[in-house]
Amino acid sequence: MNASHNLISPQLPTSQLSTFSPSSDCAAKVVDIVPAVMQHIYTEVRQQKSSFLTIPQLRALAFLQTNSCSSLTSLAENLGVTSASASTMVDRLVQKEFITRTEHPTLRRQVVLCLTIAGEEHLQQVRQVTSDRLAEKLGDLPPEQLADLIAGLEELSQIFR
Repeated sequence: MNASHNLISPQLPTSQLSTFSPSSDCAAKVVDIVPAVMQHIYTEVRQQKSSFLTIPQLRALAFLQTNSCSSLTSLAENLGVTSASASTMVDRLVQKEFITRTEHPTLRRQVVLCLTIAGEEHLQQVRQVTSDRLAEKLGDLPPEQLADLIAGLEELSQIFR
């Protein structure tokens, strides 16, 4: 067990381990593994010379791809930043023509953010290169293990969507 796991779920004496359920064991694994996978993905993205965007900017594009034409407040909440910080990021993405920023048709103090075709294409390119590099990393696993991993990830996707 690594140190980060111990911060969240301290090691228990063997006598208390029987009280853990399979779902608790699975949750602990997810908490351990997902940050490491995300760190690897972020490293791969940062190494791409074709992407001149920051990870938060790419996350903003991904949010707008999934939540088309959202408010600045929704984007800020999703990114975990203030509306002012999100607004600054949006200004940069508008300048790069990756998103549009327009006034809401009925709510005067709200703006609507939409992903442009250029933003969609850039996000897709970054995702494809990252996916290709992850495929190389997973390439040595046997097909049965890959199938199990895919099934598990599909289950996670259903639970957390």
